[in-house]
Amino acid sequence: MKGSLEPILLTPLNLSQRPQKVRMDLEEGAAIVVTDAPNVRWLTGFTGTNGIVYLDHEQIVLITDRRYQDQGPEEVAEADSPTDVTIAQDPVKIISEICGTRTLIVDANAVTWGEKQRLAQAIRGEVTASKSPFQGVRAQKDTGEIQRIAQAARIADQALESVIPLLGQQLSEIDIAMHLDHKIRMCGASGSAYETIVASGKNSSFPHARPSGKIIEKGDIVVIDVGAVVDGYRSDMTRTFVIGGPTQEEEKYLGTVLAAQEEAISKLKPGVACKEIDKICRDRIEDEGWGESFIHGTGHGVGLEIHESPQISSRSEDNLLSGMIITIEPGIYFKGQCGVRWEDLFVITDDGAKRLSRSEKVPQV
Repeated sequence: MKGSLEPILLTPLNLSQRPQKVRMDLEEGAAIVVTDAPNVRWLTGFTGTNGIVYLDHEQIVLITDRRYQDQGPEEVAEADSPTDVTIAQDPVKIISEICGTRTLIVDANAVTWGEKQRLAQAIRGEVTASKSPFQGVRAQKDTGEIQRIAQAARIADQALESVIPLLGQQLSEIDIAMHLDHKIRMCGASGSAYETIVASGKNSSFPHARPSGKIIEKGDIVVIDVGAVVDGYRSDMTRTFVIGGPTQEEEKYLGTVLAAQEEAISKLKPGVACKEIDKICRDRIEDEGWGESFIHGTGHGVGLEIHESPQISSRSEDNLLSGMIITIEPGIYFKGQCGVRWEDLFVITDDGAKRLSRSEKVPQV
């Protein structure tokens, strides 16, 4: 395949109801301040680097600086967001003026202690730090979000297809990663969803290995973890290859992890506990005696961020819901030897799950 993918018509994102979804979990007499960029974007459509949102039961205000005095109102209007935009150099002053005596909630994971203290000194009400209320409401995607993530997955598929013939040509991990990143942009994405992973030989035993100057050689296992970004939304996929074909032992590694993944995939549907999905994968791998080599969770939600709710792990309290987009990615890693991981992206439907990543699982190259 050459060039970019045939463009598809994406459903415009409509953010008009998102503030109300957050308000449903907001107590009367309370307000919330949103400072982290993904939640600001999800709530208002604003994509700038400096934006703070104040939301209570009556109003929602985006506070940004003069660099975005045109961009801010334009993006908010395009997203059909009911957000007012205020241009100010001191957002804390603006918040203190509109908050009154309300209890102000800040995200404990996104606001520093110093920022919390400054807010506490500026407003008349109490400032409390709490777990972000956005995890749950962002977990279930609407039609427009699903379309963007599906397109990002298609682009990653095409980029990976273009790189497979290069794996046996004595190129370095960095060379392959750069090719993938370039192809992703050529196919219409705004960029890679995260730092592309290309890990060969012993490097594949590191789940989050960074591409190095190591030359990919015959006999190497190669783990490639790649994703794309379309209109802010991300995809995530991993494939494992063996240059020249796997040994009998490597075939067992590859087959066991794939069987674990396929069994978990068969159980995906609304209402299933995420920890049960994790247990299915973990039990299958433990049956082969490799339980201690499965050192991460089975999956996670994907959206504006590469790791979102729900978490698919042994400690997860989440259940699958229709509209969630998740990864299923069991893996095993043997220190100083090799690693194997298969990862696919799924949207949970009303009666099951639909696969979004389509690249074949053909390990021999």
